[in-house]
Amino acid sequence: MKRFIVFTLFTLLGTFLVYSQNTKFSPEFTFGNRSIGYQHYIGYDLSKKWSINNITLFDTEYNNDNNNMFFIRNMLSYAINKSFKANVAFGVKNPGGFNTITLQYALNTKNFSLNYNIGTTYQNGFTLEQSLILNYSKRINTAYKFFTRLFTVMNTNLKYLDRGIQQLRIGIKKEALHVSLAINLDQFKKAEKTLENFGVAFKYNF
Repeated sequence: MKRFIVFTLFTLLGTFLVYSQNTKFSPEFTFGNRSIGYQHYIGYDLSKKWSINNITLFDTEYNNDNNNMFFIRNMLSYAINKSFKANVAFGVKNPGGFNTITLQYALNTKNFSLNYNIGTTYQNGFTLEQSLILNYSKRINTAYKFFTRLFTVMNTNLKYLDRGIQQLRIGIKKEALHVSLAINLDQFKKAEKTLENFGVAFKYNF
């Protein structure tokens, strides 16, 4: 828990720094039955074609550090056209450093968006990586919108699942503030170890 508090303080400090540079910044806190988690997205457009982003996640249980999860990824993206991007990334996650190359497809409408990535990640060997993000929102009244968001990642060496993540959010948003019910599911090598967290999430888009 102490590690989480220190991590949060450094993250909040970074927030003020990046916010002053007119970057996109979306922090989220999740309070669940098993653990408390923090994650954020920071994005910056270098030009019409080039962009960079950072995704950071940290999850720790209330009473011990036995199942701490961390993920930090820095990505450089090139927009091939309106729908496709080529991405290269590096970072660190349990149990160490990794590098990733992916091709990304995006579809956006008024109330719905889809983002699909496929490529390869190297971390103690190569794996096929696929990720999917689905967002849907619908206006309830002039102030509030209903929204749901599904995020899933799968890494496999084509023989067994190396790492799996699923996150579901169902809630209400008012302007930049999102409040939702949260479900986080994590699977590790061959799904021999799984973790579940059910709770409430708070997100704000700067």
